[in-house]
Amino acid sequence: MQNVKYLRHPNFEEMDLIFKEAGDLIKMVTIAPELPGGIDLIHYLTKRNVVVAIAHSNATYEEATQAFEEGASHITHCFNAMPVIHHRAPGLVAAALENDGVSLQAIVDGVHLHPGIIRLMHKIKGPNKIVLTTDALQAMGVGDGDYVFGGHQVSVKEGIARLQDGTLASSTITMNRSLKLSVDFGIPLSDGIKMASTTPANILGLNRIGEIKEGYIADLVLLDDAYDVSQTIINGVVYS
Repeated sequence: MQNVKYLRHPNFEEMDLIFKEAGDLIKMVTIAPELPGGIDLIHYLTKRNVVVAIAHSNATYEEATQAFEEGASHITHCFNAMPVIHHRAPGLVAAALENDGVSLQAIVDGVHLHPGIIRLMHKIKGPNKIVLTTDALQAMGVGDGDYVFGGHQVSVKEGIARLQDGTLASSTITMNRSLKLSVDFGIPLSDGIKMASTTPANILGLNRIGEIKEGYIADLVLLDDAYDVSQTIINGVVYS
């Protein structure tokens, strides 16, 4: 669903400008490594301790393998906007599943990924290498209707966001609902919680968050038995 007028090849001058403005706020950059300059950009980013992710990519198995060898270590929105696995052309996803050092994002909204795929990802990678992500657009929590997102007209019907041609256009799910669906699909609750909190913090190298532990920042979300939010705690301050 990416708008073609915003797409361009890796540009080091542009990346320099972004780092000049944002500095160490940049934790992860997602690229398509098969584009001209893609591998060089991986080198550029890893030298700055940025996690390099791959997505919206048509990379072959061989191109993905090279990207992982050069330092890429994560897959954004695994299975979406990338080639399907074929037994003679396994592609990016197979290369990522095969590599123990590569972590994956899963959009668990009941639309983007079949429950069997989510269980397969969990079986292969485990909770320490899978991140729950909502990929939610501005319709999250607002409801059905028409929106402008990424330069496109997006219609949300029954909670599913699509372009006019039917292409999926992001999601509307919240993280607590994504956690509930993960459990409904067969993921143990303890693993789902780790995938929504501890694992993403560890992948990004963020310290003192993502766990309930002495000395850690008290940022917590309390859910009831229906997975509805009952309280939020930010830096130890309780919000009901």
